Amino acid sequence: MARSAQDADLESREARSRLAPRQDPYWRVLDQGCDLGYYKGEDLGVWVARFPRGKGRYTEQRVGLADDFADADGIAVMDFEQAQAAARNWFAEQTIKEAGLPIDDSPFNIVGPPCNRD
Repeated sequence: MARSAQDADLESREARSRLAPRQDPYWRVLDQGCDLGYYKGEDLGVWVARFPRGKGRYTEQRVGLADDFADADGIAVMDFEQAQAAARNWFAEQTIKEAGLPIDDSPFNIVGPPCNRD
């Protein structure tokens, strides 16, 4: 049985190499409503995060390049684990912004994303 677009195997270079290039990202659910996407182009792969805005709407943000052809550095080029962490950080920022709170480095300003909006 083929995997659905919502549960693409994105964890390794080998698994991503078997995916066909296409215009829409392959998505992997991280939390309910919050997804990590992998856009596979002809030459490179890009990690994308998708955050719910309600009623089937999302905001997307590029997270970084995938480590398909270069080793991950955790900044510009990311492996699957690093891309997940970057996406979760972005989800937390979006949650804080939606709550009307300032984003700063305070340890008390850490919020996990609810990510279950409709």
